Amino acid sequence: MKEKSKVIKFNYPTYEEITDEMTDITAIYLRVSTDSQAQDGYGLDVQYGANERYCKAYDIQNVVVFVDDGYTGMNDKRPAFQCLLKLMKEKRIKFVITHSLDRIGRTQMLILKFLKEDCAKAECDFFAVKDSIDSRSKQTYGILISILSIFAEMDHDAIVTKLFLGRKQRALEGLWKGGGNPPYGYYYSKEIRNLAVDPDKAIIVRKIFELYNSMEFSPLKIATVLGLSSDVVVFNVLKNRTYLGEITFKGEQYPGVHQRLISDEDFDKAQRILKSRSVTRNPSTYLLSSLLYCGRCGAKMRYMQYGKGKNKKLKLICYSQYESNGKRNLIKDQNCANYKYDAEQVEEAVVQIILNSSMRYKDDIKEKLTTDGDVIEGLTKKISELKTEYDRLVKAYQRLGDDSILDEAEKVKFEIKKQEKNIEVEKEKKGITKMMEEKAEMLRTLPDVWGKLDERQKQNVVRAIVHKVVLTAGKIQVYLKQNEYEQLLVGKMPLNSSD
Repeated sequence: MKEKSKVIKFNYPTYEEITDEMTDITAIYLRVSTDSQAQDGYGLDVQYGANERYCKAYDIQNVVVFVDDGYTGMNDKRPAFQCLLKLMKEKRIKFVITHSLDRIGRTQMLILKFLKEDCAKAECDFFAVKDSIDSRSKQTYGILISILSIFAEMDHDAIVTKLFLGRKQRALEGLWKGGGNPPYGYYYSKEIRNLAVDPDKAIIVRKIFELYNSMEFSPLKIATVLGLSSDVVVFNVLKNRTYLGEITFKGEQYPGVHQRLISDEDFDKAQRILKSRSVTRNPSTYLLSSLLYCGRCGAKMRYMQYGKGKNKKLKLICYSQYESNGKRNLIKDQNCANYKYDAEQVEEAVVQIILNSSMRYKDDIKEKLTTDGDVIEGLTKKISELKTEYDRLVKAYQRLGDDSILDEAEKVKFEIKKQEKNIEVEKEKKGITKMMEEKAEMLRTLPDVWGKLDERQKQNVVRAIVHKVVLTAGKIQVYLKQNEYEQLLVGKMPLNSSD
């Protein structure tokens, strides 16, 4: 806001003098934002003089002057204008007169909102003296509104583009967007205009990854142990790449200049665990829940209790044989003749198969492991060379204007995108390789630690390495996971039917 203009004597009361009884008000609205506007013929005296002459010429009564002296028209945060809008909502204003449209606002959107929404809802007329814009002239006024709508949309697009470019530029500079809630473990520092580490919360962030990567704690249990509000906080932390020192904008990652809290290794491991658990999240504590399949009809199998008291026994049955089955979609063959199996016997057999084959399976995995670092490095170098070539071709086209050069540049651009996709594929392979290495290590130590694990830990281990267990007419087959696309049959064992 600028220094006030020179004092002007009005022949009408100002908005500060309005009483509660006053209605049917004709409002003269005046605004000036800078001294230069006064010098350019937009001074309050010029505006008021034109409006007063109009009121006297048409004998307009009950006039009140609304003055915003030294306020920008880029927004509606002006005391007199806000008072005017309030009285319009109360339907105490019947006519608004101003010098020109740009006194109402300096953006097409603001002007359009005032004319099309505020005046229309208040059922009041509008007249701009200098522009001769009169809402009572319906035809020309309607055309004006249509034109303003077009320009307002252009204004809106320009503002959105400006905001987008501003936020993207911050991302390119490695800076947090500056708005919204910072990720847990950080706060927004106005001094450095970026994320700063909250030491106490940063300790909790690191602890979340440590507990989750141990595979012994669910997000809900972690939230309880660390005193967090819910498991949603834990999930949000585990998935947020900001902790890697990155800034995310529109799904793209950019190197950040803030301090990272988590290593790549810990973050990647957490993502692999999240992915593996997202498919088979089951509250059951039974060792083989969600892994059992009928070898006769292909349906899933379930745990079910038979008998009472000391005679109570846990068995495994095919869903196709389950009486009063509410899950009709799980039935594959109503006449399935597969056996009912003793659950304890099946669990012991599966564990024995896993332990017996652990060393051999570890060796099989190691044969499939490859080092992808050299491949990614080579592709990155290739992309760098292609981008250099693309820039050269673009400059040549700008200099010579030869369309054939532009066609060649497009081919190079297509090849760049192709190689970028190849890098993503290689990174995916690298992640699978890392997962396989972890499973190999898990299997190597499994025979020594199995007896020391509790029931939940045993279940987590089995789900991490077993794809499915198939039961067929007294025979058990165990398939272990190799990666997302392949499974390996590691053992068969005859079983006695429990029928």
